[in-house]
Amino acid sequence: MTTWPEATLMRLLAATGIFLVGVVYVRGWRQMARERLRRPPAAPVSTRPLWQFMAGLALLAVALISPLGYLATQYFSARIIQHMLVVASIPSLIMLSNPVVPLAYGLPARQRDALLAALRRPTDAASGRLRRAVHWATSPGVTLLTFLCVCWFWYDPMIHGATLRYGWVHAIELLSLFGVGLLNWWHITAAWPRTHGTMHPLVRIIYAFVSIWPVKLVGLALLFFPEMNYGYPATFQFSGLHINDYNFGAMIAWIVSGLAYAVAAVALARQWLGEEADKPALPESVWATDESMNVPGLKR
Repeated sequence: MTTWPEATLMRLLAATGIFLVGVVYVRGWRQMARERLRRPPAAPVSTRPLWQFMAGLALLAVALISPLGYLATQYFSARIIQHMLVVASIPSLIMLSNPVVPLAYGLPARQRDALLAALRRPTDAASGRLRRAVHWATSPGVTLLTFLCVCWFWYDPMIHGATLRYGWVHAIELLSLFGVGLLNWWHITAAWPRTHGTMHPLVRIIYAFVSIWPVKLVGLALLFFPEMNYGYPATFQFSGLHINDYNFGAMIAWIVSGLAYAVAAVALARQWLGEEADKPALPESVWATDESMNVPGLKR
């Protein structure tokens, strides 16, 4: 009996999961398009969310199944690139596509209706303990704190070394980073379901800005402490330069990581300022009154 290597089995499971999720999403998107076109007047159906979701799945395949998945077990710089994809680029594309409803529509009708009804149900004192616990655990503040802690947790030298020795630990690392990345981008993009309400635009901007730093600070620490070594089995040296695999990975982490969050923060700031500029001016009858013109503290 042939026994598959652990790495091969992990890649097959990842490929199967990505394929099935893609099939469910496409089925749901087509179902939503058909229902929308049946309703007069027929509204055009945008393909942007579909392409965003498919791009996210394609990058997920690059991170997990392509040669990058293997190189991330051999080189520190490749692991940094893999982490950047899993916590920022991939979750941002997936959550920008607002994926929950299309994925729900891709399920059989009974499961779809049950899932959508559960997501629309408000969380209050009458809800079950598990539902209230999930609502608390996915709140913006707890999500952001969890995101920071999970990112830094996997860079502890002893724990990081375990991800190199055991494939299943590496799989848990990637799943946890991907999970907190999705939750983090869920709040930044304000994707459905908005069970926690919508954050004020300024709060969302600050939220995205804080999310820039977890991997970036790891790169900064490694630049200042180059003697830190995670015990990767392979390394390289740029010819004529004092830059090896660890230095290069630290430079990528410090310079490039967080770019998706920085772009999101700038985009949110532009959107907020644009909305403020588009607000209609108050009519003169509202502000040009004797009471409004009085100096504070001055009585007639």
